[in-house]
Amino acid sequence: MMYEVRYDPKTEKQLEKLPSDIAKRIVEKMKEVAESGRGIETIKDEKYGYKVRVGKYRVLIDMTYNPSLILVRYIDHRGRIYKRM
Repeated sequence: MMYEVRYDPKTEKQLEKLPSDIAKRIVEKMKEVAESGRGIETIKDEKYGYKVRVGKYRVLIDMTYNPSLILVRYIDHRGRIYKRM
């Protein structure tokens, strides 16, 4: 199943602040996830929400199935991202 990936405007600013090689890896990983639907995990102890691992970074996403959409809502280092939830 093919998904469309959309980035929240706040998330785009987060990507710009990251080193370019890490930002590129994140964008490539999200394209891969959109094409295959693999690599998406549920967030432990949360009723809603999903994550994608990219090295030491985590991408928090929301998914809809009609239309098939992945909304990237937050990107941060694994040590900081869960404190903001």
